[in-house]
Amino acid sequence: MSDAPSVSRPDNALKRCDLHLHTRHSRWRRGRVLRARDSYSDPAEVYERAKAAGMDFVAITDHDSIDGCLALLEARPEAAPEIIIGEEVETRFPDTGQWIHVNVFGLDEAAHREVQRLRPNVHDLVAFLRRRGLLHVLNHPFQSYRFQKRPRAYVEEILDLFDHFEAGNSTMPPGHTEVAEAMLRYARALGLRKTAVAGSDAHVLDHVASSFTLAPGRTAAEWLASVARGDCLCSTARLGFPRLLANVYRAVGSYYLELASGPGRAGMTPINYLAAATFLPGATVLGIPALLTCLNEVKQRGVLALTRRSLGRMAAARAPAPGAAGAEAPLPPPRERRPRSPRLPTGPGDRTTCAASSTCREGRRRPAEAGRRERRRA
Repeated sequence: MSDAPSVSRPDNALKRCDLHLHTRHSRWRRGRVLRARDSYSDPAEVYERAKAAGMDFVAITDHDSIDGCLALLEARPEAAPEIIIGEEVETRFPDTGQWIHVNVFGLDEAAHREVQRLRPNVHDLVAFLRRRGLLHVLNHPFQSYRFQKRPRAYVEEILDLFDHFEAGNSTMPPGHTEVAEAMLRYARALGLRKTAVAGSDAHVLDHVASSFTLAPGRTAAEWLASVARGDCLCSTARLGFPRLLANVYRAVGSYYLELASGPGRAGMTPINYLAAATFLPGATVLGIPALLTCLNEVKQRGVLALTRRSLGRMAAARAPAPGAAGAEAPLPPPRERRPRSPRLPTGPGDRTTCAASSTCREGRRRPAEAGRRERRRA
C-alpha cells in the first residue's frame, strides 16, 4: 500500500491533479547522441510526492511515451483508480515545421501507438484525438513560437485546433500565464469557448504539484470528463529562473552519476561515450547549460512581450467603438504579478465566498448612500 498521507475530502469537493509530470521515462529528444533523459525521477516516487502534496489523481505525461504510467501501474496496482495514463506528444505544423507539445490523457497502448504514428502532423493528430474523444491540451502555447507566422495567424490557428490550453506551467517565464489568459479573452471575444488548465511540468520531485487543475469527479474518468467540458479551475506558482537553472544542473549531474554507477550505461555505444566525454567540460567549466538556459529565457520573455502587445491590438480591433450599442467596458490589460498560492475552493460552499464578500462590501456602502439621500431631501 502507499505510504503517502491521504487527503480526505467530501465527494462533492473539487479534486486536484497536476496535469504535467515527467519521470525517468522521458527521453531528451535533442540529446539523443548523449542518450540523456529529461527527468531522472522514479514513477512511484512521483506518485508518492503528488499524493503527499494533496493531489487526488496522478497523471504521468512523459515525452512520447506511456512507459512511466505502465511502470507506475505495475509498481502500485492498488493505486490504479487514481492514475491517469497520459503522454506529452511532440508534433509539428506541416507548413512551418514549428514543434508544439500536446498532452493527451486517458490513452491505452493501442491509442498510444496511433498517436505516435500520426504525430508528425498536428492536424492529423488532433483529428484522431477528437474522433477518439481523448482529452488533449496544448502545453505552453508560446514556448516554441518564434514568429514563424504572424501572431494573429498563429493564435487563430491554435484556437481553431485546440479547446484546452495550459495557462499554468511552473517552469515558464514571467508573463506566460498572462499571455495565455489574454489569448483566452480574445477567444471569448470571437465567441469561442476555451478552457485553461495547469500542470507543474515537474522534471524533479521537489516541484511536483506546484501547479494543478481542480475539477469535480469521483473517479478519474469523471474528473477528465469535467475538464473536457471546461468545468475546472487551475492554480499555478512559477518556479523562477534560479530554481529552473538548478534543475538543469541536477539533470546533468544525474546523467553523469548514472554513467558512473552503471544503470546509465545500458545501450551506450562508443559514439555515445565520446559525446558524453566531449560534453562534460562544456557542462561544467564552460557553463554551456547555463548559457543555453539563459538564452532560452531571454527569447521566451521577448516573444511573450511582443505577443501580448499583438493580442492587445487584436482585442482593441474587435472592440466596439465607445458609445456604440452593445459596447462594453474594455478589459484591463494583463499585468505581471508574482504568483502566489491563493486560497482554493474545495467545494460548492467555498465558491460562494467571493459573492458573499461582495455583498458585505455593498452592505457597508448602503448607510452612506442612505445618509446622502436624507441630506438631499432636507
